[in-house]
Amino acid sequence: MKILMVISNFYPKVGGTEKQCFELSCALSAAGHQVTVFTRNTGGLAFEEEISGFKIKRAKVFGPLFFDSILFMIAVFREIVFGPKADIIHVHMISSFALAVLAAAKIRKIKTVFSVSGGKDLNEFTMSKKNFFGRIKLFIIKKSKMKILAKNSQVFQWLKSENLGKWEIILFKNGVDTLKYNVPLLDEKQKAKEKIGAFGFNFLFVGRLSWEKRIKEFLEVFAELISEEPSKKFNFIIVGDGPCKKDLEQAVVSLGIQKRVFILGQKYELRDFYFAGEVFVLPSISEGLSNSMLEAMSCGLALAASKNGGASEIIKNGENGCLFDPLNRKEIKNCLKQLLSCPDIKDMGKINRKIASEQFSMTVVAKELSLIYGD
Repeated sequence: MKILMVISNFYPKVGGTEKQCFELSCALSAAGHQVTVFTRNTGGLAFEEEISGFKIKRAKVFGPLFFDSILFMIAVFREIVFGPKADIIHVHMISSFALAVLAAAKIRKIKTVFSVSGGKDLNEFTMSKKNFFGRIKLFIIKKSKMKILAKNSQVFQWLKSENLGKWEIILFKNGVDTLKYNVPLLDEKQKAKEKIGAFGFNFLFVGRLSWEKRIKEFLEVFAELISEEPSKKFNFIIVGDGPCKKDLEQAVVSLGIQKRVFILGQKYELRDFYFAGEVFVLPSISEGLSNSMLEAMSCGLALAASKNGGASEIIKNGENGCLFDPLNRKEIKNCLKQLLSCPDIKDMGKINRKIASEQFSMTVVAKELSLIYGD
């Protein structure tokens, strides 16, 4: 099958959507499909290259955001209409270029699939409703026949209730490379902790440092926990970058917890950081199905996450982690205390590894996606 992935940003830029597209492309290529990823070239990158068995094609864009978007829409349209004909087009995020995909795919009679990123309250649809051009985009695509992949039940039910007419809403999931993200041996875990300098029990966050992740508020709760549990040695490792990074660094200093918090910036290779952790935390107020959470599960970490999005469908309190209301500090603190004192924390990790391997393995996800493509 010839598959064309369309995404606004891609490797080497790393985010949840970009990573999922990359891993899917690898898995689908390994399964024998011919995959091409079409994306933007913001400068300094090859316009065409092959990596991990699939092809990347980058369109030249420049100028302000609006002009950049128009150029990419034109490039997408030309690629689909005049380029090699694909059997299926998979669009990651329903941004403005989705209009070009729909128009071009109709001309060449190519099936399309669209993935929705983010949670119920923060995704392409809710953000588009906030501006004039976004509302025009929504008006047009709501009149189109589309397959939409929703990454958790909350988004799935919400889209179903939106009266979208011709849209076919499919509950799907993200996947994880369970061979790459595996459970560390004891010495591997110790070396990972030594590399960071974070000894003891480690809570871990991996992701974009933006306001909806509520990391600053989590730090305030974490500081309270340190004062209430002075005899226990535990740390918080933060891996990622984003608009809130400087505020987080200042908060760590003002709270006086510099020795317990490690803000490490954005990293491409993440396995060692998962190896160093005991509990992966996800305090977001809105979330789809976090790639980082799946990677942490695959590496055998317990989970502490908000009751929003995909985490609420995976975590069973006291069995493989705990859930909390991200706006309730008491619930967050009680969750952390529960996991910090849990004698079965490794058993929680084993359960999560089993879930990741059986339900979210990228090999399994790629096979299921191939069936959706073929419908």
